[in-house]
Amino acid sequence: MYTLVVSSRKSCDALRSMLNGCGCGSLRFAYSAGEARQQIGQFSFELILINTPLPDEFGRELALSCIDRTQAGVVMLVPAAQADKIAAGTEELGIFVLSKPVSPAAFCQAVRLIQSCRRQLRKLEEQNRKLLQKLDDMRIVSRAKCALVRGGQMTEDEAHHLIERRAMNLRITRREAAMEILKQYHE
Repeated sequence: MYTLVVSSRKSCDALRSMLNGCGCGSLRFAYSAGEARQQIGQFSFELILINTPLPDEFGRELALSCIDRTQAGVVMLVPAAQADKIAAGTEELGIFVLSKPVSPAAFCQAVRLIQSCRRQLRKLEEQNRKLLQKLDDMRIVSRAKCALVRGGQMTEDEAHHLIERRAMNLRITRREAAMEILKQYHE
């Protein structure tokens, strides 16, 4: 995955050096909010670093757009005089605000923290996806049991055992066995 650096051209070398020091490898650069929005539509980013102000906007709107349109961690480097004000309206949305100037050590800690949080979030999203799939499987199996109980003069336990036996004998999942039963009862 890439890291997107959105900044004026004059700051890019310093940011590249700090990001490389933090272990961020694949860097892409955008020199305006408009250019950043184009790249967000084309690539998948793990981290988006916005060094404000930008030539075409301050950068707050871009950061909000990044949170809505990507799964990336978003960091804004903001002049110290504005950092608290910007942080008050954006941190609750998941945008990490650092005031400038920032030390390389603090910068790396922030980047590593965001990367760690993003990894943890991806794990939770995967667990959620698996749980939703299990729930959907259970719904389908329950529907098949109901169809067997209503149409086949079976008890719920008998329907349950029939689905499990069919899945085992055919070497398919319980969901697939339930889907076949539902197809039979809908024909």
